Amino acid sequence: MKLRRRKPGLHRVSNKGRALRRARFLEAYMANGYNGAAAAEAVGYRKGRSAYLAGYEFLKELAATGELAAVARQRGEAAGLETERTLREVARVAYADPRRLFDADGKPIPLHELPEEVAATIASYEVWPNGRVKVKFWSKVEALDRAMRHAGLYERDNKQLQPNLSLQVILVDPPQRPTDSGDKSASLSEGAPRIETAGAPHNTGSLCGYPGR
Repeated sequence: MKLRRRKPGLHRVSNKGRALRRARFLEAYMANGYNGAAAAEAVGYRKGRSAYLAGYEFLKELAATGELAAVARQRGEAAGLETERTLREVARVAYADPRRLFDADGKPIPLHELPEEVAATIASYEVWPNGRVKVKFWSKVEALDRAMRHAGLYERDNKQLQPNLSLQVILVDPPQRPTDSGDKSASLSEGAPRIETAGAPHNTGSLCGYPGR
């Protein structure tokens, strides 16, 4: 009996049909809170692995065509979000200085008197009955992390950490048997392969137990 292999997802469609389905997927993806698998189900893919893989492929295509970034930018502008201001707010939290909450006498500055850039770094500000003030800042670590990701510093640093070394193996003819009158140690060392590593002092090693030069 011949068994049919079950293909995941739906049948292949034309480029035009794929583009239409990708547009529908993008609409569902933005509407459901950025869930790729659920968006794939919304355009007809089976729940589970098929929807997960289809969502992954759709998102790759949308990133490559720039459609995802364009829609996100349009929605941000419609909501009043500005890229420059958003980055400025992240920078304020990343470089927050708690000393600016106090005056020259060390007393807390009232919230309504704080500079705008200082007030933007505060997540909560509580005044207790005894006059104590409890201030909670937004996470400085998260702000720095997002700033570094935006600037691509993680990727740049990872590239710098990669070793810049290359291995060069020089193969030579096997050593000849020393003659009775010759120098045995000299003939063996001449026939030994050498290893050189770029970016480091040119020390030569040896293979097969022969001493290097």
